[in-house]
Amino acid sequence: MKAVSEPLVRVLLKIGACICIGLGFIGAFLPILPTTPFLILATVLSYNSSPKIRRWLLNHPVFGNTIQNYLETRSITVTALRSALITLWLCIFVSICLVGNIWVGIMLSVIGGLVTLYLLSLQRS
Repeated sequence: MKAVSEPLVRVLLKIGACICIGLGFIGAFLPILPTTPFLILATVLSYNSSPKIRRWLLNHPVFGNTIQNYLETRSITVTALRSALITLWLCIFVSICLVGNIWVGIMLSVIGGLVTLYLLSLQRS
């Protein structure tokens, strides 16, 4: 069996990073799709495949500090935590009101609770 060529792997990693960036920016506007994990994954995927994309992500004026903090310390600041939780629960509340289905509301609340627990586990001590 022939090994996959290194240029092909780099191209696939770069494509994966671009997809993650797209999903991350979509996630900035959708309550269930997370933003930061996709951007962190894009940073990791671009580490060897595209230093230009990695630099852009790490120097991004909005997400750069959050990504750097997470990669270095596996934590987020209190300000980022507060913003994430307010945005998360506001979007979930609006979604529940718009859909009006009790089962969707329960599902969104459970997902929101699990995401909240995860975010709280990342808080700096």
